[in-house]
Amino acid sequence: MKGEGSSARDRAVLLAIQDQEVKVQDLCARTGMTSATFSRYRDRLIKRGLVRSPRYGYLSLTLPRFYQVVRMYEY
Repeated sequence: MKGEGSSARDRAVLLAIQDQEVKVQDLCARTGMTSATFSRYRDRLIKRGLVRSPRYGYLSLTLPRFYQVVRMYEY
């Protein structure tokens, strides 16, 4: 994942989502990003197929239990 061009912020967003549907506002707070900055990472992760937006203002991981994989690469 790191070799694929994922930034530390990409990984921070993925870790903040965990296994459930999360409000974008909460993700911004958890990652310390403004909504304008966050939108760049959200769009990039959606294009890569790692997250989806099931409804307006929310994000969730596309793959089941992908959060666990992301956590393994953090350590």
